Amino acid sequence: MTFQTDPAIKPRMMGAVPVLEIENRFAKAMISLQGGQVMSYQPQGQEKVLWMSPLADMSEGKPIRGGVPVCWPWFGPRKEGGPNHGFARTQLWKLELSEALESGESRVVLSLPVESIPEWDGQAALSIEVIVGETLKISLASKNTGEKKVEISQALHTYFTVSNTDLIWVEGLDGEHYLDEADEGRACIQEGDVTIKGEVDRTYIDDTETCILHDPGLGRKITIKKSGSNGTVVWNPGPIRAEKMHDVPTDDYKSMVCVETMTLPQVPVELESGVSHTMTAEIFVD
Repeated sequence: MTFQTDPAIKPRMMGAVPVLEIENRFAKAMISLQGGQVMSYQPQGQEKVLWMSPLADMSEGKPIRGGVPVCWPWFGPRKEGGPNHGFARTQLWKLELSEALESGESRVVLSLPVESIPEWDGQAALSIEVIVGETLKISLASKNTGEKKVEISQALHTYFTVSNTDLIWVEGLDGEHYLDEADEGRACIQEGDVTIKGEVDRTYIDDTETCILHDPGLGRKITIKKSGSNGTVVWNPGPIRAEKMHDVPTDDYKSMVCVETMTLPQVPVELESGVSHTMTAEIFVD
């Protein structure tokens, strides 16, 4: 693990997983080096923003349920095979940089070189930059280091803590086209705000809009501003699917919702040799 240059950032082990604990005057956070995954973010004096399952598997090489998993270089299942949501979320990333910014924010940069992965014939340099301050800013950068074009779909699969899914709604997607994955991928158009009733698994197509998660139960709204993204997923497993998930406690599905920043499998990012792409999500809490 690289020497820490910011005293607000402290390394430790959580199970078999190396993590970085961050606490500055703005917020507390935790980042897992396995998966390059932000696990928690909590502005000082406020409730936690990100949901982490108390049953999350912190074993080596296992996906971690909660926080902001990195889905890359594909999202969801892949017809050619390979792990669901790609392999970046279970790999051990390298800590490249940790520093205190003049603003008092903390900045962490992790990297993951990708070569000779059996399920993927591309080559790339992958990095993630996390800035912890009044906002949480996560930027995922991909560079094609091979000689042939590669296609990438990806997501910052963000789990948000909510008071109760019966009370919340997501603003910013009215009128957007989406695929209803909970209904065999049926094509739909969003009418009004998104509410959570039963299982919700919606992929919003060609969406670049800012989303706002309203939670009157916690007396707050969370704004998700994105760039380099061409889609949004809103997901909650609902009671039937959650009951089959070994790492989600009974009824805990009602205390979380995912609003994901992504580039779509249907419209993947195409990178010629030497070309880079960056996708960013910034989270504001009001």
